[in-house]
Amino acid sequence: MAIRNAVKYVRSSGTRLQSFQLRVLTGKISRESLCLDCITRWNSTYLMLSAALKFKVAFEKLKAEDILYNDYFLEVEENGHKRVGPPTTEGWEEVQRLVKFLKIFFGCTLAFSASKTVTSTICYNEIVIIERNLIALSNSKDGILQIQAKEMRNKFEKYWDGLINMNPLVIIASVFDPRNKMQFASICFNKLYGKDSLESGHLRTSIRALMKSLYEEYVSKLSSSSQGDSLSNVIDNREGEVGTMFDISDDDDEDFERIDSLYSKMVSEAANEEGSSELDIYLMEKPVPRGSNNFGLDYNVLSWWRKNSCKFPILSELAKDVLAVQVSYVALKSAFSTSGRILDPFRSCLTPYMIEALVCLQHWLRNNIQAEKVASLVQMFEELDFHESLESLQIPSESDH
Repeated sequence: MAIRNAVKYVRSSGTRLQSFQLRVLTGKISRESLCLDCITRWNSTYLMLSAALKFKVAFEKLKAEDILYNDYFLEVEENGHKRVGPPTTEGWEEVQRLVKFLKIFFGCTLAFSASKTVTSTICYNEIVIIERNLIALSNSKDGILQIQAKEMRNKFEKYWDGLINMNPLVIIASVFDPRNKMQFASICFNKLYGKDSLESGHLRTSIRALMKSLYEEYVSKLSSSSQGDSLSNVIDNREGEVGTMFDISDDDDEDFERIDSLYSKMVSEAANEEGSSELDIYLMEKPVPRGSNNFGLDYNVLSWWRKNSCKFPILSELAKDVLAVQVSYVALKSAFSTSGRILDPFRSCLTPYMIEALVCLQHWLRNNIQAEKVASLVQMFEELDFHESLESLQIPSESDH
């Protein structure tokens, strides 16, 4: 609160900003923007505090040299209390700890909120980063930071039900990044649970088994569909020739289906042989080096799978479906907001009476529209009955007399 008030003072007028910039020059601080936060957006608070820390020397000079700056904190606010500030040495140390803590979540939230790149491949990486940092901070010598980290880690573990019980598709998506493959996941397991531990071995075995099961399912599905298409094309192209040579009966159709199923089983068994499947080949190959042939652009995982779809025709279909899963559907503003979805006087100038009146008016209008539709239908049927009654009346002509 003290730093927020200090930033407000600097940004409130041009004269105060010039006085602050003078201290920035004398303190030999690099010129950067000093932003004010939005109280309900924790990311803006993080950006304000991290920027203010860079100007710590300038704020201390302002406190020691500027009388108006000190008088500003002696003023009484609207709530009847004296304005909080100026920032003290202990306050700057607390903010430094808080910024260190928030930096972890700020980077992860930006990564998850990306809208033009695949985010499922980086999800497990970010989760491991959070877990590792929380473990380190839980063992910190700083008592306050240690307590905060332990509380956050308990909530984090409760949310994921323990990382060892989390959805395995999160890890599989990371494996389908050709820069990671299974090597990166194994390193993460060792870092979290210890090298050659039971938990690490269990995760490696379960992930490989699940990937093999998914691959076999896609082999069966894609091979059956491709065989069905090829058989239909052969039958269509040679219908006349087959019709003249053979008389295909119902029994023959059953033979075709039985041969089809045997061929599908043969393909799946061949794919499951050791070292022969696309999955085994992909996992045995070395990971793609990071930063290679990107020409300064972000790495595109989907482009790699599209280019290698001929080499991995079945595995690329599986990877495409897994990588299409969104990490989060929460809007960026909601992820950074601490206020919740509320309608308070700060967000709306409407009184409770006006909101109630508008809701009732909307309800009445909808009922009137439905009533008008019903009334128009009744009127239409009445007109039809009237015209039918007129047609039923036969007026005799002169020829009938």
